[in-house]
Amino acid sequence: MIQDQFTEVDSIRTRYREAGTSGSAVLLLHGIGCSVLEWEGNIEALATQHRVFALDLVGFGLSDKPADHSYSLRRLAQFVLDFMKVKGIARAHFAGNSLGGRLALECAAMAPAQVASLVLVDPAGMARRGTLFEFRLATLPIVGELFTRPSRLGTRMLWRKAFAAPSSFVTEALVTTKLSLARQPGAQAAFLKTLRGFVDFRGFRPESVEQLAAALPGIQAPTLVLWGRDDRFVPYAHAEVLRRRLPNVQVEIWDRCGHAPQVECAQRFNETALGFWHRLDKASPR
Repeated sequence: MIQDQFTEVDSIRTRYREAGTSGSAVLLLHGIGCSVLEWEGNIEALATQHRVFALDLVGFGLSDKPADHSYSLRRLAQFVLDFMKVKGIARAHFAGNSLGGRLALECAAMAPAQVASLVLVDPAGMARRGTLFEFRLATLPIVGELFTRPSRLGTRMLWRKAFAAPSSFVTEALVTTKLSLARQPGAQAAFLKTLRGFVDFRGFRPESVEQLAAALPGIQAPTLVLWGRDDRFVPYAHAEVLRRRLPNVQVEIWDRCGHAPQVECAQRFNETALGFWHRLDKASPR
């Protein structure tokens, strides 16, 4: 098993996992309320051909959760770029799920020279409508604080909605781990600040969607979009935004798969991502 490591990024103690000693770098970005654990079924397989890094974003997993952090999309993306600097990663293939996919796009817009390609896995925030009701409800003052208070039942119910076949993935062990992370000091506040930064009660915030729409045509990184047809968090129809606006994109919609294809369809994800990166690296040898 790949062990946890910790480093300082902007004075924030940051958990990450690293594997592989050769090949181009790959950076894995998790979704909201998640951690490096969402990539456990992928890191070793991807590391057979790449140097792989997965990190806990500030505010999530076992990384620090400073109360005075802004948790805006731009600030979170800068945190990712700062992690790359700390680890000496000049350029990497990015793979991001949900919030991580949106942050990968932010990084590509902010620092195009550092982003070799994008694998966007059910990315969040592509269009205004369609967000899971529970996330929209959590944006309301006071109601959100009460609704997102960690509980075993609530954790189980939410994560069952993340998968097309929940009985195969939402085990008591997973619920226990998720609950433990959610109960860490500062975790709930960081979750709500992050969520409310780009979601409101009607869906993804219009200013956030508009900012992304303006940036997409300028993102030149080769992009592979993977989306689960059974995603109940963010509908696969949002993939059309990327198909229309990104200059260099291919889109795949996977049947019998929910919001986390890298978990639910791990082998297929690994083979697909490795094939995509192999073709790109072969065309542009380092």
